[in-house]
Amino acid sequence: MKKATMVSIIVTTVFYILCGSMGYAAFGDHAPGNLLTGFGFYNPYWLLDIANFAIVVHLIGAYQLEYLELLGSGP
Repeated sequence: MKKATMVSIIVTTVFYILCGSMGYAAFGDHAPGNLLTGFGFYNPYWLLDIANFAIVVHLIGAYQLEYLELLGSGP
């Protein structure tokens, strides 16, 4: 199980690095600070708040579960 967890962490890390690199290649230094609001989509504000919250919950939950297995205290 540790091997599968390590592979999933590596794949996730590579994916995020590729997304960041491609975004920088496409926009350079002109990339907006918040991609959800940077392209003219400002209303409704509550929808943007829900989207930002969902991203945070996803990242916290995913990394917690992956590292828990690596530490040997997983389910």
